[in-house]
Amino acid sequence: MMKFYEKLQSFLNQFIGPFAEKLSESDLLTGLSSGMMMTLPVTLGVSLFAILVNLPIEGWQSFLQATNLSTVEVLSATMSMLAIYIVVAVGYCYTKEKGGNGLTGAILSMGAFLALMPQTVEGAEGPVSALLSNYLGSNGIFVALVVALAISSLYIWLSKKNITIKLPDSVPEMVSRSLAPTFVAILLFVIVLIVKYAFTLTAYGNIFDFVSAVISGPVMGFGSSPWALIGLYTFTNILWFFGIHPSPIVNIYTPVLIAAITADVEAYLAGENLPYLVFQVLFICMNLGGNGNTLGLAIDMLFAKSERFKTMAKLALAPSIFNINEPMVFGVPLMLNPIFFIPMALTTPITGGIGYLLCQLGFAANFNPTISVPWIMPGPITGFLEGGILTALILIVCVLANMALYFPFFKMADRQALLEETNARENEA
Repeated sequence: MMKFYEKLQSFLNQFIGPFAEKLSESDLLTGLSSGMMMTLPVTLGVSLFAILVNLPIEGWQSFLQATNLSTVEVLSATMSMLAIYIVVAVGYCYTKEKGGNGLTGAILSMGAFLALMPQTVEGAEGPVSALLSNYLGSNGIFVALVVALAISSLYIWLSKKNITIKLPDSVPEMVSRSLAPTFVAILLFVIVLIVKYAFTLTAYGNIFDFVSAVISGPVMGFGSSPWALIGLYTFTNILWFFGIHPSPIVNIYTPVLIAAITADVEAYLAGENLPYLVFQVLFICMNLGGNGNTLGLAIDMLFAKSERFKTMAKLALAPSIFNINEPMVFGVPLMLNPIFFIPMALTTPITGGIGYLLCQLGFAANFNPTISVPWIMPGPITGFLEGGILTALILIVCVLANMALYFPFFKMADRQALLEETNARENEA
């Protein structure tokens, strides 16, 4: 068994470790993940409205109907148009990461994104000037990411070629800074115009429909499946066991998650079935206490007999409740501890299977994707806020399952620690 661990660790350290390290140091990935996180105020900021408007209190619902007070417009202008916030945020963060003017990168990215979009729709009396909201939502997220990264990269590259307006020192700095990238902007929008025209010659008509059909459709079809999510988190749990932080790998997956949430929001507001309901519920199930679903183990430690694990329970339980498990990983330790390899590898498939089964039985029927909570929110509370008591029950069952999975392995480690403590006291005596 030890030879297996050693070979696996050697493989991961030789191949996966350097790859994960390069990802964590990548300007592109840093700009992408930072930009995604900058949109959190939009999604979290409107969640309170979504919670309040869905409170099952008869008097409150009667008041909302009587006053015609609705949050649909707020949700439609924020979560249903997330692509426009993403293109600005990613354009800003990536440009800044590359040493450029972040605000200029953001403005150019947004301008290019809107310019690539079809500007007319067919009305009853002919074409009408308008922007389609579905291109600003889930169908536009992948285009927003590509545009933000491409425009920011070109802006930085062209700026380094000194294709800028040089103004005298007597010109105020604010004016000089604003006018400097004018030639760069002209070149960028010429490129945007050429790209837009090129797509009109295809069967898709525009870049949004092309990306949706050729790229984002297949990626979402595979990446947003419950089995892909379970496979990803099983892999990251194994990486975490060997001390390789899973964040760089998970960050790559963020666009898929954001697109799935946005698509569910659009379907919810339209009164349709949620296309990624199971995916969203399982995502909550994957992080009960952090990677490795270690909340169950933290609760198991309340039954410890050794002083070592009694102390660890006091230190690690509170962070684990809020999905922070570094104290567990490095304090128990879980990392490179052969006793805990099996439960860390199996917890995600077992938890995912339970979540999938209960979703099929209708436990997530009232799930509301417009409600978004921070990642540190305890899983059962997240389930309750987003889907009511039955959805919370899914998370509670998953925590109990994790407790049962970890318990025999924990008892083995606890007995070992207790024996070491007994021997140490006898030696001291």
